[in-house]
Amino acid sequence: MNDYKLSIIIPTFNAENYLLDAIESVKNQTIGFENIELILVDDNSTDNTKSILEELCSNYTNVKSIFLEENSGSPSRPRNIGIESATSEYIMFLDNDDTYQENFCEKMYSTIVSYNAEIVTCRNYDIYGEKISKYHSILDNKDNLIILNSIEDDESLLSTTSMLIWNKIYKKSLFLENNIHFPTGTLYEDVYFNLQAYSNANKIIFLNDFYGYNYHIRTEGEDKSTSQDFKKENLIKFSNGLNNIFIYLEENEKIFKNFESEMLIGFTKWLLLTDCGCDNKLKLFRKFKKYYKRYGIFVRLYHIPLIQNILINLGIKFISLNDLSFKIICKLFSSLHK
Repeated sequence: MNDYKLSIIIPTFNAENYLLDAIESVKNQTIGFENIELILVDDNSTDNTKSILEELCSNYTNVKSIFLEENSGSPSRPRNIGIESATSEYIMFLDNDDTYQENFCEKMYSTIVSYNAEIVTCRNYDIYGEKISKYHSILDNKDNLIILNSIEDDESLLSTTSMLIWNKIYKKSLFLENNIHFPTGTLYEDVYFNLQAYSNANKIIFLNDFYGYNYHIRTEGEDKSTSQDFKKENLIKFSNGLNNIFIYLEENEKIFKNFESEMLIGFTKWLLLTDCGCDNKLKLFRKFKKYYKRYGIFVRLYHIPLIQNILINLGIKFISLNDLSFKIICKLFSSLHK
């Protein structure tokens, strides 16, 4: 039996157009591909993805492909199966349309081992076609190396960038000992997963000056990124995911005000931009009304300019007044996006 340094889990679905780029970025890692256990879990693809995985398995002994007989509709179940199948002590994730920087695995692995940490996270590049940019967040104003014994030592780090799963390496025992898994049938599944992980971790490292992951964002076509696909089905999944997150916070008596506010803003964006009728949106709005009511007018979102931040805060507070105020904003957005 091979003793791999780390396991990389890739959920796949109809990824024939970009999967090989993701695989190549793993094969080219400076840590050495022979030190990586690559686990690919296919969610019943209908294109040529399965053939690509079968060929990879036949060519490499460290590649494991798992084929689901029914499509689960999200990467959650494939990721959970990947965790169960992993044999190494450390786990990383990669989306089937993204890529790693060449030294990503080596840097993350050496850090988590050196510090005996349970989570190490870094920064990522956002890639829109040929355009590459660095995502701005509260991390821009932090030290290059951040070491926490608990996420409650600096709750501000529960930001959008920090809640991604694919710019991290985890100690697998953290998942097993705390029954941490991805919820199925929802979106925000990565946020819920990391909320559990951060809440139970005893040492967390932020490599704030290291950009190791390439997040490819597709804004056009049938295969555009879920984060850009404003349809009713996804809105409902986001609603279910957000509800899971708020329930987890309440059940575990966690109070992360800025995190809650940032999640609510992201959901509001989806609520307003999705074309599903004002009455349907109002039903979802009422589901989270108590959270809108306690939204803080002075919430500071460090990844956007101050003026924009103030306008968002005023908008959220206006929406939270009553059903009529929500309908006014809803109809305004509908008219602007016709």
